[in-house]
Amino acid sequence: MTTNSSYQLLNELSFCVFDLETTGGNHLNDKIIEIGMVKIENLKIVDQKSFLIKPEMHIPDFIQKLTSIKESDVHNAPLIEDVIDEILEFMGDSILVAHNTSFDVPFFNSVLRRLNKPELTNKSICTNLMTKYMIPNLLSSNLNYMSKIFNLKHQKAHRALDDTLASAELLLKYLTIFIHKKIHKVNSLYYPKNKFELDRINYKKETPLDEIIIQIESLKTPMLITLKGIEGVVLFSFPTLSTAEETKYITQKIKETPFEILTIKMIGPFFQGLIEMSSYFSKLSEALQKETIEKLCEFHKIPFDAVNLTAPIEFSHDFVIMNHLIPEQFVIYPLRSLHHKMELVFRYPTHQNKLVQYINSKSARIAQAKLKKDHLATVIHNLLAVYLQHSKDYLLINRSTQKIAPTDLKSPLEDFIAINPNNYDFPQRYL
Repeated sequence: MTTNSSYQLLNELSFCVFDLETTGGNHLNDKIIEIGMVKIENLKIVDQKSFLIKPEMHIPDFIQKLTSIKESDVHNAPLIEDVIDEILEFMGDSILVAHNTSFDVPFFNSVLRRLNKPELTNKSICTNLMTKYMIPNLLSSNLNYMSKIFNLKHQKAHRALDDTLASAELLLKYLTIFIHKKIHKVNSLYYPKNKFELDRINYKKETPLDEIIIQIESLKTPMLITLKGIEGVVLFSFPTLSTAEETKYITQKIKETPFEILTIKMIGPFFQGLIEMSSYFSKLSEALQKETIEKLCEFHKIPFDAVNLTAPIEFSHDFVIMNHLIPEQFVIYPLRSLHHKMELVFRYPTHQNKLVQYINSKSARIAQAKLKKDHLATVIHNLLAVYLQHSKDYLLINRSTQKIAPTDLKSPLEDFIAINPNNYDFPQRYL
């Protein structure tokens, strides 16, 4: 299916994005105090409507503080039964969208039941759940953060119309992505898993080579190129910065490799790409293993003799911290066990206690010689060690004989963040 036909598929759909502010989360006892609605047709916002609603009950203080809606604001507002028909008419038979449909739709249905009206039968989409499918490594999918990383307007959090407008803009952003990724079934909107992730894309062997190369050259973010044959057998795997030399080499490998599926995955820090590649390394032929290391050394100005040793090089530190692909996220590895299963992805300072607990736990296991060692080939281990020695994009930390506290990490982490901004431009730039 072409991008144009994908556009036609989604352009014909009508969406009603809505958000409720309520006195609490109990469907039986709590009431709506505000509803915001936005209509999307032809992939554009065409109408909007909002109501303050008199709940006929006390609005808890924490709700007043959260929403800035005071009891005086709803004193002269209509009751829900006075505007329910207008709300239902606005919704019509559109696909309903909310950033948390598991709350908004059941709550609204509980109101309809109380008013002896039929429950909603519209199909519904949750932009929160959609986000988790499309950006699997995202630690926070709240509307404020999503608005920030997608550069959407969101002025008043926890006000129904403002939240609805932000959710509508997020939906439109995702619909654009679905079109770029050539969606061909409306059902994929409801369960966009294993096909529409923003950090990866799969090409079948029939895909024109020019299309693949254009995609590779369009990104300056580090990426991992993997070729798989019949039954998923790994035939080639290579992390790249998409330089002209690397692209020329990768193009040649694509031409000469009888692959079934080619995967491009954005990886953020190049060191992380080397770790991901290492999980495929043992599956390659000995000749291709040697060629892979030689080419990585050549492209990154590392003498092959410096890594092609019989013994592993000792890391000078115990942990490495780096930017994650996703803004405001970071990843840490214990250098004695470099494997994706040993990583911790965190936000700072939100997860500083979790980070400290991780370091203290791994440090204790290192001291007791209980930390599970990785099974990296010596040449891969040495490549990682030498690459780390020559890079300034990483924070190296030594374990302490005593348990550390958050204050021990504050200065080095904040200094690292200040001089190493996340420049990956993800998810604005995606595959």
